[in-house]
Amino acid sequence: MSLMELYRNALGETPDKAALIFRNTTTSYRSLSDAVDRSARRLLHLGIAHGDRVAIFMRNRSEFIELYLACFRIGAIAVPLNHRFQADEVAFACNHCTAKLLITHGPLYPLIRDVQAEIPSLEGIYLCGDVPPHSDNAWDAVDTSDTSEWPTINDDDAAMILYTSGSTGKPKGVVHTHGSILDTATGRATTQKLVADDIALAATAICHGGGSIGVTFPTLYAGGTVIILEESEPGLFLDALAAHRPTRTLLLPAQLLDAVESPQAADADFSSLREVQCGGDQISPDLYTHFADVESLDLNQAYGMTECEGCSMNPPFGLIKRGSIGLPREGVEFRVVQGGTDVADGDVGEFVVRSKSVMAGYWNDPENTEAAFVDGWLRTGDLGWRDEDGYLHFAGRIKEVIIKGGSNIAPGEVEDVLNAHPGVELSGVVGAPDERLGSIVHAFIQPHAGLSTPPSEQELIAFASDRLAAYKVPDRWTFVADLPKNNVGKIDRKTLHALAAGL
Repeated sequence: MSLMELYRNALGETPDKAALIFRNTTTSYRSLSDAVDRSARRLLHLGIAHGDRVAIFMRNRSEFIELYLACFRIGAIAVPLNHRFQADEVAFACNHCTAKLLITHGPLYPLIRDVQAEIPSLEGIYLCGDVPPHSDNAWDAVDTSDTSEWPTINDDDAAMILYTSGSTGKPKGVVHTHGSILDTATGRATTQKLVADDIALAATAICHGGGSIGVTFPTLYAGGTVIILEESEPGLFLDALAAHRPTRTLLLPAQLLDAVESPQAADADFSSLREVQCGGDQISPDLYTHFADVESLDLNQAYGMTECEGCSMNPPFGLIKRGSIGLPREGVEFRVVQGGTDVADGDVGEFVVRSKSVMAGYWNDPENTEAAFVDGWLRTGDLGWRDEDGYLHFAGRIKEVIIKGGSNIAPGEVEDVLNAHPGVELSGVVGAPDERLGSIVHAFIQPHAGLSTPPSEQELIAFASDRLAAYKVPDRWTFVADLPKNNVGKIDRKTLHALAAGL
């Protein structure tokens, strides 16, 4: 079954209802369907076939959703790229998945203007929305007259590749199928009791699974309306709250904290909201208190990962336990295990999940795919426990991945960049606790011995900023003569964590 089922019911029953709202421009379900078909015809005209990869590099905007759906229409695989990527990161992802097209929008085009020379598989870069005058690669100018029949799509056909950071090395490409994404949409719709009069505020980046698979697609499936927030900025969030009266939203804890601490929050009316989900990191007790100061609605802490979006949440119309990540959502099974054996309630173990919503695997990476699954259960790498009511509680991460404001950062990727600096002998990167963002990036630097002028913090910041997205650039720096090592000669990350936590 194709993901075109996402909005088939709404298109048939309420074609003139608002499907998307962006910058106060409304797109009806009928107009969305027409736009999707036009973009799908453009893809076909450019030779994109079933299974080909189409990279999408843009900030939140309605065209992003249209391009997702256009890829789904013809069985192409959408590859959303983090809009904070630098050119090297865009090139890596496009090369890794052998993308045939790269579609961006005006403000990001200068960053990747020359990247095609580094990507042999890429046949063209096109601009969508906000196109500079006299552009010869405008997406809207591509021919739409292709009359080929729409391909047949199966549940297990790949639909999206989302790049996410692990604990070491380069990002991995998480492959979701038409079936896994549709199962997430139906599971969320059932668990959250989504209805056609819901107005969802997509306040996080829709290049990530939370904003797309977790918010946008389930809302369209329910026949609701999606408000697309252009930036994760508290003023824009509060303005959208007043202008559109959303009923649902999913936010990162840092986003919500910024919003409720904004001077505008005192006069904001949150009463239209039926549910406010927070995910991507732990919710501090202070955030619960701050939100209670502006609205009586309980925050709903949720848990998920790119490999299985929104797999547990507090029931929005049932008991919400502060500090808990709630109950498994519809269609998801959870176990808490140690050594493959289920532990007793209250004991800590690793979360493992099983669901049709789980990824098919990592793109072109059979080794990591095999390691991710045990007897059909996805290993999350996260620790937690289950209480007497069946509610789940997060306890920590087995993986070394740093989660900063909801974004995953692989220490190994940052270290590779820092170690390439001519003045750096070795680096060690860990997460340091931060009240607002959950974690920040702390780099320990061992300069080359005997340098008359070792690299400075500002020099390394500039070096890293040219090669990494801004959120991956270390926030804190410590220079040491020798990095601590364990008994097998590897960097002693346990010691680095302790040093970072104590500074």
